Amino acid sequence: MMIKNTTSVSGVDSATSKPQTDAAISRLPADRVSTAEGQRAEALVRAVQAKVGMSHTARLAEVENSIRAGTYTPSASQLASQLVDEAEIDARLQAMLGG
Repeated sequence: MMIKNTTSVSGVDSATSKPQTDAAISRLPADRVSTAEGQRAEALVRAVQAKVGMSHTARLAEVENSIRAGTYTPSASQLASQLVDEAEIDARLQAMLGG
């Protein structure tokens, strides 16, 4: 490729702008903050906790005590059902939170 025109580029004129007046500023939309999404997520978490009935930590302690006492006998179908339920809850939370 051969360059034929080698004239220099002149400076770029800066754009002139007028400062915004109070009337122009008042027409701008006001900034707003919403906590509605967070409140919905919090309500969903509370609903799930109420449905479960006991905290995860308390349930783990209960299972640990049963294992140590030798009285823990898990049901395979119950475990599978709980795993599927928890996966469904996790998926719904992820979808709701946009993750």
